[in-house]
Amino acid sequence: MEESRVEFATRTTLPPCALRIFQDKFILVGTYHLDKPTGNRVGSLDIYDDELNLLKSNETYGAILDLKISPFEKELVATAHSTGNVMLWKIKFPYDNGNIELESIVNFQVFEHEVLVTSLHFSPLDANLLLVTATSGESATIDISAQQSTRQISVQGSTRDVVENYGDQFTSSHGLECWIAEFAQLSPLQDVVFTGGDDATIMAHDLRSKDCIWSNSRIHEAGVVAIKCSTPTFRSSKPTSIITGSYDDHIRSLDLRMLGDTIYPGRNTPVARKTDLNLGGGVWRFAECPDKNQESDTLLVCRMYNGAAVVNQDKNSDEFSVINHLKKGHDSMCYGGDWCSKFIATCSFYDNSLQRWNP
Repeated sequence: MEESRVEFATRTTLPPCALRIFQDKFILVGTYHLDKPTGNRVGSLDIYDDELNLLKSNETYGAILDLKISPFEKELVATAHSTGNVMLWKIKFPYDNGNIELESIVNFQVFEHEVLVTSLHFSPLDANLLLVTATSGESATIDISAQQSTRQISVQGSTRDVVENYGDQFTSSHGLECWIAEFAQLSPLQDVVFTGGDDATIMAHDLRSKDCIWSNSRIHEAGVVAIKCSTPTFRSSKPTSIITGSYDDHIRSLDLRMLGDTIYPGRNTPVARKTDLNLGGGVWRFAECPDKNQESDTLLVCRMYNGAAVVNQDKNSDEFSVINHLKKGHDSMCYGGDWCSKFIATCSFYDNSLQRWNP
């Protein structure tokens, strides 16, 4: 298979960890840097244009591990930090002529400041609900509309203003780092949240009671770091099937056993059907096909030390196949990726690489 051609490439100032494309014109990049003399983790939220020219850089006192754009409010951005906090930002107008800025609007302290927030996810059904995961193994939902007073805390040798918002934690935690979570969307799983951890376990939690419904630690051979549920535009005909990615280099499709309108309860209860494919690198993150006019079974996959790939799943057999990929220019961990109607953008960590290419 011929490798995709890089259209634009640049080097970021700090190692890039996550990215999102905004309005098919701008790329938001979250960076993560460990200052070895002090042990502090710092970062930035940077804005690039579609030719990868750096437009703005916003320094953050905590490194950024993940960032997302709200599906309800297109100018609202959330970032997950290494200092236990989640920051909300507003993209300021006008941005049509390339004049774009980010304004920090609130700084939520969700976990203790020694804990790293590993991922965050806007609810697809509730505009005020945010799902977060942490290196402590915990996961929780927070109400981002909550109005609370600001107080000062000491973080990495400095005083910072935060709004304490510890949210509602799920009752079951992972034995090691919780790396990923995902809201299910389609009936009968619309009240389910899935989490994956470094303990090679995937869990299903009830969003209402916060209790664990089902879990399995025998499907994956290493940490579970990516989860993708069915949506109205992605595998909508298979609402009880999810896709997972793991450090063991495999992407998997799991057909969950059902009992009535709920997931079959229990620990290490097997799935009804499973297909998988070795992608030659840790399957770190997914991004859905941007074509919202038709249902798609195609994902952009960040493969850590093997670049990125566009992966398709057959509608009938559930078998996976790689239809495009990019390794050139990503010589280290490919952690961030997103695509829009015009291009794909991916980044890799230790080589400070940000690239634009086509599927």
